[in-house]
Amino acid sequence: MKKIIIGLITFGALTFNLQAYDQSERIQDMQTMEASMAQIQKGILYNNKKMVLQGVANLKQASSKVEIAPKTDMDYSTNFAKNQASNIRKFADRVKENIKAGHKHGAAMNYTKVLDQCISCHNKIRKWN
Repeated sequence: MKKIIIGLITFGALTFNLQAYDQSERIQDMQTMEASMAQIQKGILYNNKKMVLQGVANLKQASSKVEIAPKTDMDYSTNFAKNQASNIRKFADRVKENIKAGHKHGAAMNYTKVLDQCISCHNKIRKWN
């Protein structure tokens, strides 16, 4: 019986480790978000609605996967990062709505708000000065 329990605990621990969001995945998602932002900006500048919409879709997908593990019990960075990611998706939706309506200035304004969320998160999480 003990062997079965130990085996299940070991299997569970290994499965958890395999599914954990690691630094390489975070880096990949950040690079995807950066490329998506560039795609959105280029789409706005070239008046290419399809490019903007694809960039928004990629940005929303990548931002929904980002996770930050707390370093201590008092570490608020996890909640802060989740809130920033939520705001990124909210403003990305507004970019999409504006570009579909033909309001390029509104799309550009919300693009800037997305960028502000990125910079704010990097200031807090990565300790930028």
